[in-house]
Amino acid sequence: METTSVFSEAFKNIIGDVITTVQLEGNEKEIKRDSSPADEWSSSNDKKSCSYCRVEFPDSQVQREHYKLDWHRYNLKQSLFSRPPITEDDFSVKTGNDDLSSISGSDSEKEDTLDTYATAQGKIFLKNKSNQVISLYKCLMLDRKEEISENVILNRLRNCVTNQQWTILMLGGGHFAGAVFKGTEPILHKTFHCYTVRAGQGGSQGARDNKSGGSQPKSAGASLRRYNEQALVQHVKSIVETWKTEIENSSLIMYRAAGPYNRGVLFGGSTPLLDRANPKLRTIPFSTRRATFTELKRVHQLLTTVNVYDSLETATKNFSKQISPDVDAKRNKVRTSCINRAKSRETVERPLPTEHLSSDSESETDQIYISTNDQEISFHSLKEFEDSLTPEQRKKIAKKKKPKKSKSKKLKELEDSKKKELISVISNGQIEKLKILLDNYLQISEEPEVEKNSQDFINKVVDESQNTLLHVAAQKEQIDMVKFLLDNDANPCLKNKSQLTAYTCTQSKEVRECLRQFSRDNPDKYNYNKAQIPVNALTNEEMADKKKAMRKVKREKEKEKKKENEIKRKEEEQKERFLKLSDREKRALAAERRILNQQGVVTKRCFLCGADIAGKVPFEYLQNLFCSIDCLKAHRLQHPIVLS
Repeated sequence: METTSVFSEAFKNIIGDVITTVQLEGNEKEIKRDSSPADEWSSSNDKKSCSYCRVEFPDSQVQREHYKLDWHRYNLKQSLFSRPPITEDDFSVKTGNDDLSSISGSDSEKEDTLDTYATAQGKIFLKNKSNQVISLYKCLMLDRKEEISENVILNRLRNCVTNQQWTILMLGGGHFAGAVFKGTEPILHKTFHCYTVRAGQGGSQGARDNKSGGSQPKSAGASLRRYNEQALVQHVKSIVETWKTEIENSSLIMYRAAGPYNRGVLFGGSTPLLDRANPKLRTIPFSTRRATFTELKRVHQLLTTVNVYDSLETATKNFSKQISPDVDAKRNKVRTSCINRAKSRETVERPLPTEHLSSDSESETDQIYISTNDQEISFHSLKEFEDSLTPEQRKKIAKKKKPKKSKSKKLKELEDSKKKELISVISNGQIEKLKILLDNYLQISEEPEVEKNSQDFINKVVDESQNTLLHVAAQKEQIDMVKFLLDNDANPCLKNKSQLTAYTCTQSKEVRECLRQFSRDNPDKYNYNKAQIPVNALTNEEMADKKKAMRKVKREKEKEKKKENEIKRKEEEQKERFLKLSDREKRALAAERRILNQQGVVTKRCFLCGADIAGKVPFEYLQNLFCSIDCLKAHRLQHPIVLS
C-alpha cells in the first residue's frame, strides 16, 4: 500500500484518463449464508399436521401441545428466513448445547459488508487503468446527496490538483478554529474561545433559557455566558467576512458545527455566513476533537491523504484489518444479554393450600361426587389464516412496497446540482471553468449541430426566477463573464420571470455600458429594442462633448447674470447717494442735468424718491420733476406753500 496526497503530481499520474468506482467484496467474518428456499412438503391430513415442522398428529390434543413447544417456534423463525426446518432430535442437541443464538434465530442476521463499513466512514474506492485501487474520502468529490458519476469524479479529482485552496471551519463548545490552506500550508488561520458552555451540566446558555421560558437565570455566570454567545457570533462573522475573498476562491469549504446553536452561527439569520446551497460546502466525514489549530492541520492531513493499493484483493485484506476486533465481542455481549423469549419458562410445582382446610370442610367434600366428561373444543378460530404465497413471493412483495426514487426524480436532482454549479461558476467569474463545462457539454451531446447545442447551454435557465447565465452575470456585476457570454451567442433579449432582460435587471453602469457597446459593435445580430438596450445612446466621447458644451453655456449665463447684478448694484448706489442730498443740492443737480441734457446726455430722477424717470413723462411742480403723482403729493405736503 502506498500513501500520497491529492495535491501531488504523482496522484495526477495515478488517476490517469479513466477512473471507475469499485466495491469491496466479502464481509467481516467471511460467512456464507444458506438462503435456499425450503423444499415443499405435503401431508395426507391437512387438519392434524404442522407444515413448519413437517409432522402429523394422531389427534387435536397432541397438535395443540405441539404448538406450545420451542421446537415449533424455532421452525417458525426458520421459515421466516426461508431456511429448512430441523428435526426434533437436532433441536434437542441445540438446546443441550445451550446455543441460544441459534434458538432465537439471530444467526440469520447478515453481517455488515466491508463496502458498507467503508461507506459509513465516508470512503470511496476507485480503480484506474492499471487496476490500482484508490481509497479516499468521498466528500472531496461529491456532495452527500449527489449521484456518483465517473466523468464528474475524474474532473473533480483533477480540480483538486489544479485548485489547491481549501477552507476548514470548526465550531463547538465555545471554541472556534478556522484556516485557509494553500496546498499543505495554511495561509490564514484564527482560533479563539468564549465561555458559553454551562460547567457541570453542559449545553449552551441559550438552550437553557429557551427551556426555562420566562423565568431565566439571572446569575453572573448566566449573564456572562449570554454576552459571550453574542460576542462569539460577532467574532465569527467578522472573521468570515474578512476572509470572504479567500473563501470564495477555495475549491472546497469543509466545516464541523455540532448542534443547532453552532449551526445557527454559520447558517442562521437573515444573511447567513455560509450558503447551504453552495456546491463547495462539505461536512467533515469523521469525528474531530476540540477546535484548535493543531486539530485543523490534522483534519486537513487526513482529508488529503490517499491510499493506493496494487489490486482489489490487497485493498480488501488491508481494509479488513482496520476494523476493530472488539466488534464481535460487543455483538456477542449484546446477544447474550438479551432475554431469550423463544425458550419456554420452566414449570414450578407449588403445594396446594390445604393446610387451612378445617375438618368440617373435609366432611363436606366426602359427599361430593366427581364425574368426568370428554368434550371436544374447536380451536379452528385460532388457526392461522391460510396463505398460498411462498416466503420468496412475500419477500418480493415487501421489496416492491419500499419507496424508491423514480428515474425522473434522480434526473431532476442531477440537473439541479448542475445548475447550482453553473450559478457558482458565474458568480465567482470562473471563465476557464465555464469553458471546460461548455466543452464537456458539446462532447457529450450527440447532435451534429454544435452551434445549436452551445446556444442551448449558454441560454439555459438556471433558477426558479427563470434567470439565464447572462442574467446571473449581470446581477453579480461580472463584466468579463458578460463579455464571454455575449461572444458565445448569449441572447440579451431573453427575459426572466419578472420580465426583466439582462440590461434592466442590473444597476451597474459598467455592465450596462458593456451591453450598449456590444449593441453598437453588432447592430444587426439582435433586436435590441426587445432587449431594452438604448440603441441611440451617446458614446463616452459624445457624452463628454455634450457635458463640455453644457458647462460653457452655464458659464455664459453666469456672466450675464453677474453683469445684471452689477448694473443693479450701481443703480442702488446712485439712488442712495441722491436720497442723501438736500433739496438745494437736488435742485442744483437737476439744473446740471438739464444742462447736460441740452448737450445730449439725459439723466432724470424723481425729486422725492430718486427713481430714474429717463424716457418717461414726469410730473412737474415748481420746476421739480416727480415719477408719480404720489411723490408729488408727498413733497407738497412736506413743503406747503405760504401765500402772502
